[in-house]
Amino acid sequence: MLMRTKVTYHVTKAVGTGVAGGVVGALVMGGLALMMPVNGQPFFVAAAMLMGLSGTMATVAGWMLHLITGLAVGGIFGVVITKVNTFRVANIRRGLAWGLAAGVLAWIIFFLPMMMISGMASMLGPMLMTMMLGSFAAHVVYGLVLGGVVGVVLPRRVPISAQAYKCPICGASFESKSDLMEHARRHEVYARQTPGGR
Repeated sequence: MLMRTKVTYHVTKAVGTGVAGGVVGALVMGGLALMMPVNGQPFFVAAAMLMGLSGTMATVAGWMLHLITGLAVGGIFGVVITKVNTFRVANIRRGLAWGLAAGVLAWIIFFLPMMMISGMASMLGPMLMTMMLGSFAAHVVYGLVLGGVVGVVLPRRVPISAQAYKCPICGASFESKSDLMEHARRHEVYARQTPGGR
């Protein structure tokens, strides 16, 4: 019987890759937002204007907020795919699937509240539904770019072979002996904290 090897990678590598994917995704999404302007501006610049900024300040603040949000979502994505076994990304398909989910979650958690807080929803009037659908599509694209970057870059850094350093307790594979030792220390800590457990 063929045993499947669990894929494990360092949080720093996953977060770095997620941040890179998040920034690239935010730039692609920003390009899409330029094609669907609100009062002649991408929605994030329009939101900055509604918060009292104007001219160059609104443009800089809007883009910075947008890129920082994309970066933060990418970083969180990197942590989640490392820490939660179910979300491990071992190939491009899984990267795209979880990236898509992250894009939709970012739309629900970040974009919708921003629309309500900034007053943009009431300002759009009859254009609201078009804006909502457009922003949803842009977030889907963001998620696919994020997941695509992670799905292409991260698995290449993870050896999934008989030669990989394998944990004898849980079967997780690591790139190096030091990574395996760091992981083994977590088993030791857990064993000390849990009566009779490993």
